[in-house]
Amino acid sequence: MKLQTKAIYNLLRLNAQETSGADVETWALENLRDLSIEVLFQRLSPWGISLDKNYFISFAGECDTPEELTELLLEESVSLKEHDQVYLIIFELWRRILPERQSLSIFCDELDHRIFLYDRGALESDEPIQDILANLQEILDENQDEGEAPVEIFLAISEYCAHDVEGFIYDYITELLDGGDVSYAQELAEGFFPFLPESIWPPFLKARILSFSDPSRANAEVARILDKHPNTETSFLFETLRFLSVSGDHRLFIAVIQKIIAQLQTEEEFEELLEIAADYYRRLDQDDVEMAIERLMKKRSLNTFAFDPRDPDLKVFAQSLK
Repeated sequence: MKLQTKAIYNLLRLNAQETSGADVETWALENLRDLSIEVLFQRLSPWGISLDKNYFISFAGECDTPEELTELLLEESVSLKEHDQVYLIIFELWRRILPERQSLSIFCDELDHRIFLYDRGALESDEPIQDILANLQEILDENQDEGEAPVEIFLAISEYCAHDVEGFIYDYITELLDGGDVSYAQELAEGFFPFLPESIWPPFLKARILSFSDPSRANAEVARILDKHPNTETSFLFETLRFLSVSGDHRLFIAVIQKIIAQLQTEEEFEELLEIAADYYRRLDQDDVEMAIERLMKKRSLNTFAFDPRDPDLKVFAQSLK
């Protein structure tokens, strides 16, 4: 998937916050939302662009998007670097001065911004993220009504986003279910899943939703998913195990543990597996199994282990289960 220009720079800034020493020029990482409109206009002067709010609105009246306005204001001879510098400024001015004229790039920039704030716990409530998801749903539905293929619509919109929007939707629905908000989780699932590329996650999350009304059928669905995808990734198996530890069939829980044991690659994964299993047997009031697992957990925590798939503790763990 080829990202559009604003999404590329949003992604650069996100990555720079995760890793220090990024070899990227300062202008490419600057958050222009922090600058005043007056400063933004001044930033255009090196390219001979002299604007104020009224002139900006006048020129924008000839364009539908900030991308078109950038092409209108810039000479063709500028370098790609200069083009992008000017574009980012024009984009931010458009976002603030013409909020009623939302292009797809403007909308997706706001979607990225709200996901960023949500992931860092900087939103006072979920209302901003829920509002933007509702707007995204409207965009998807409107394009489908015009005859576009659902998955193609979603993939085209994703090109304008720095975040993995598909992954965010899955994660947010998971959080809603963890918090018991089944109604809204189901609403999002029904609205978005028809537009998302085929994967193992929609059937699993549908099974989780079903578990609140029909646990037996939900477990049968999870078993069917695992049968259909025998070589699924460890991350999915862990998510499945967490679900089964609360709402699952015992035999299915043990079967997933065995699948995970066969795929373990790190000490962190092994200790996470021990923790989930200990919690599970605690819920079952099987103190002997819980204590056996906790002894392993204490042993692992007191030492620095380089994980080995032949580690005898794996066998001890597997034999302690019942």
